[in-house]
Amino acid sequence: MNFDIKSENMKRATVVEHMNIYIKNDFDSFTFRLESALGILTPSTLYASGASPASMVPYLDSTSDEDNLKVFNILLQNDLTKKANRKKMKQYQVGNPKIMHRMIENNPAAGLYIPIHLLVYEQFNGKVIVEYDLPSSSFGQFNNSEIHSDSIILENKLSELIHFADNGNSESIATTL
Repeated sequence: MNFDIKSENMKRATVVEHMNIYIKNDFDSFTFRLESALGILTPSTLYASGASPASMVPYLDSTSDEDNLKVFNILLQNDLTKKANRKKMKQYQVGNPKIMHRMIENNPAAGLYIPIHLLVYEQFNGKVIVEYDLPSSSFGQFNNSEIHSDSIILENKLSELIHFADNGNSESIATTL
């Protein structure tokens, strides 16, 4: 199959700021508080409420407001690492359905970056790290003030959530990729 590359195709570089947050609490305490604060939306919960895959966005919209983040998925260490590297690890996919919907309405390509991926893992020395890309830098490429404003809201909510889950003890370091 031969594809014609047309002049409308475009490639652009984007600078992404990455956060490394050092958690004071142990992995299990932190992830328990994080998950408790988020509330877990599992497919079985959605199906039990009568939602189908085609109707999940309206269902999610109806269950949240702009003041909270929701978990869309959790990948566990078995999904992410080989048996030889069995340190505790979880990847959370989090977002706010109303904000995400609004961002996608402003630019469908924003859907590439939501929900936000948050990686929590335990190092071999027992220290717990949380990593994620700053939404404001990921969404900055769209050069849209409404998307930027929403990305700042998501960023602040994510920071508050992590701080809360660590009992107000976390330290963060931003790096640019």
